[in-house]
Amino acid sequence: MGLTVALKENTKAPYRATKRLKAAERRGLILEAAATILLEKGFSALTVRNTSEVAGIRMATLQYYFPSRQHLFEAAFGNIVDKAWAEMMNTADQHGTVDAKDHLQQFVEAMCDSTFNSPLVGFFIELWAAARVHAYAAEIMVNYYEEAIVVFTKLIRAAHPKHSVQKSRRLATLALSIIEGQTVFNQMDALTPKPMGIPITVVVDTIMGLISE
Repeated sequence: MGLTVALKENTKAPYRATKRLKAAERRGLILEAAATILLEKGFSALTVRNTSEVAGIRMATLQYYFPSRQHLFEAAFGNIVDKAWAEMMNTADQHGTVDAKDHLQQFVEAMCDSTFNSPLVGFFIELWAAARVHAYAAEIMVNYYEEAIVVFTKLIRAAHPKHSVQKSRRLATLALSIIEGQTVFNQMDALTPKPMGIPITVVVDTIMGLISE
């Protein structure tokens, strides 16, 4: 996946400059600032005040779009995931295959590729941490995984009609768990001389083998 986040170098856009922006542009600037804070400093550092400073937008103006930290986090994470999901689905669909099994494999490969997307993984790590102590973060996480499992289940059912909906959902949940585990290992591998991750081809083959049984 090609999702990247352009990190700011502690520069603030002057208020007069942001004042002339259109509403959509100003909202985008706020979400970019929130994403920067989440990646550089973590969830605990994300506040309305900090975000307004990084974005170069008055706090009262920011609160017009996002009244609270919760609204800001929900919008920032949703924006990140929507873009990443669209890119991943585009990657899975770009081969133009009509074979359901090939389509399923391309989806699994795209999901596995995303485990190397450091910015995206960084956001998920912050979400996982926030979900331990904030109900709204936990709800965001549950909703995301539910949507992913629904998509995965439909692809499995299309590729293997012999599987019941219940079995397909269990397989989708198991496959997603394997991918998320690989995500953690890949991030550790980037910082340690003792790799723990497994090559993507092995992960994909393992998942496809489980699904076909």
